[in-house]
Amino acid sequence: MSRYSKEQIEQANNVDLVEYLQSHGYELTRESLQYKLAEHDSLYIRGNQWYWFSQGKGGKTLNFLIDYEGKTFLDAMRELVGEPVEIGESTPKEPGSKPVEIKAAKELKLPVPAPDNNAVYQYLKSRGIGARKVKKCIDEGTIYQTNMFWMQNENGELEARQCPPAVVFVGKDEDGVARYACTRSITGDGKHDAIGSDKAYAFMIPDGNSKAVWVFESAIDALSHATLSNYGKNHYSAHRLSLGGLSPNALMRFLDTHPDVIYINLALDNDAQGRAATENITAMLEQRFAATPEKGYQIYDHPPLVGKDYNDDLIYRQQQFREKMKSDQGQER
Repeated sequence: MSRYSKEQIEQANNVDLVEYLQSHGYELTRESLQYKLAEHDSLYIRGNQWYWFSQGKGGKTLNFLIDYEGKTFLDAMRELVGEPVEIGESTPKEPGSKPVEIKAAKELKLPVPAPDNNAVYQYLKSRGIGARKVKKCIDEGTIYQTNMFWMQNENGELEARQCPPAVVFVGKDEDGVARYACTRSITGDGKHDAIGSDKAYAFMIPDGNSKAVWVFESAIDALSHATLSNYGKNHYSAHRLSLGGLSPNALMRFLDTHPDVIYINLALDNDAQGRAATENITAMLEQRFAATPEKGYQIYDHPPLVGKDYNDDLIYRQQQFREKMKSDQGQER
């Protein structure tokens, strides 16, 4: 029977994706060393690789045909390298794939606030985040607790249903109107964006007229860095912005609305996705600012020194501090 060999699959993945898209009628915009897909401006392509920031996914050419165009594995392979070879083995099963569904924007549906925020305080304390930081955000309405979630019933209507406690991180526009919200389970790993969330307005911790912004994947990392900044000589003024994932939309909007900011510190996770996103966002920024050299933007890469993210870094440093205190107390006896 015929099937595709590993060499043919590798050949398919090495097909230049830019050339494929151009030959199939896609509109591309060049930005520095990469291209942006016109129909989805957070999807970037370089050579045979692509990454879609708003969806948090990417890969090589074969994956694009399957994940973005919705082709089956066999159809994608035929498109890229032709028919399979005869090798006398059974045909591999096609990996399941569905066309990407782009949902229309909806009005933001904020999670229902709980009667109190006690579980939120305890949860964020367990993550090492300072109580004063949490209280300030709660007072400003950018953090609160929910015990309910919205669910669509059989009539297509939204109903509030009981759920384990979760912390809600809210992003607001310049008028103080909530435009984004994401929930993070306090008892498990569940997290999701609220219905109608706009990632261009993700959670942030503003800092007056500071000329610096630190950029993180999650709200907890932004809060962790704010807590770390109060330790020793690390204290300094800066805005802290969460992307709500890897989409650069919040950063681009932030820079448009904060013209005094010139220092951009990318503090994404220290893993493969975070490193790739940092590289792509840096290229986007360099292209964007090439037209306005008078701004004098400076871009820095600051992954956490310890662990995958800044919350790992914070917890490690706090543990080191506790151990040092215990050791010092033992020596004084």
